[in-house]
Amino acid sequence: MFITIRKKPEELLFLNALGRRTALSVYDADKLNRLEIGMTGEREYDRIFGDAGHNGLYIYRDIYLKIENSVTQYDTLIISESGIVVNEIKNFTGDYRVAGSMWTREGSGPVPDDALSQLRRAVGKLMRLGTAHGMNFDVSGKLVFPNESFRLFSNEENVWKQVVLRVDLRQYFGGFRNEYSGTYASQVADIIERHIVPNPYFKQRVEFDSVRHGLYCGGCGSFKLEKHQFHLRCQTCGSRESNETHLVRAMSDFKYLFGPLEMTSRRMTEFTGGMVNYRTVLRALAKYCYSHGQKKSTSYEFKYYDFEEAMIKERSNRKYKDYIKK
Repeated sequence: MFITIRKKPEELLFLNALGRRTALSVYDADKLNRLEIGMTGEREYDRIFGDAGHNGLYIYRDIYLKIENSVTQYDTLIISESGIVVNEIKNFTGDYRVAGSMWTREGSGPVPDDALSQLRRAVGKLMRLGTAHGMNFDVSGKLVFPNESFRLFSNEENVWKQVVLRVDLRQYFGGFRNEYSGTYASQVADIIERHIVPNPYFKQRVEFDSVRHGLYCGGCGSFKLEKHQFHLRCQTCGSRESNETHLVRAMSDFKYLFGPLEMTSRRMTEFTGGMVNYRTVLRALAKYCYSHGQKKSTSYEFKYYDFEEAMIKERSNRKYKDYIKK
């Protein structure tokens, strides 16, 4: 079973929000594109694994583990009575060749990071974690390539033992059908959970006045919105979203763009460009945020990981529907 939810990386949410409100640098635009490609591959992996079935397993996705004095990110950990399997997901496209520790992409040249070395380090850290807890974890790992347009060329047998290509992915997942989770797997999962920590590496922030204020269409991204009683209509694509939806999106943007900057009702009214009346802003803040302080000193903390999570969890408590034109 999937124990953790695979969420969009914080840096992806930051760059998405930033890109809506200012022009991204070439570096940031490239990073955003790579993060989106990576997320697409991880979701394809999850979809195929879900189809194959995994009820007898503990599966942790997109977690950060503090092991010894460092923190390591893991795409997927699969835990059963047989031990831990690490899956590092690479949504590569094109033709790649591997010789020794050198990865080369046809038409682009050498790849700066050796994915197999990264996998071995990730596996080694889990083995040391087991030793620290008096348990000898049986840990193995695979590089998983879920994109059908990826091709790998190598004359090294050791490489092929550590990779799973898209064409073999269903068969690979089918190999877990006879695995199960008993006392040992439960103990391993408990140790893993005790070492999960928040992502310590995301620290990107921008100044409040350095980005465009206002609300934008969830369909096409346009800031050209027309006020209606309970909705804002996009004058570019014709989509209609409730005032509440727009405010939740703004709260999520605020969280990732400004970090520790206090979210106040006044600041949120300014950030949304005054497109929604103050009382509506206050109601939305009370519904979707934790409040700190009292009266004029009140600040707010967004309850949810991001806009998508808030919309899903509050779906049954929303009065007005959205109409997005594709």
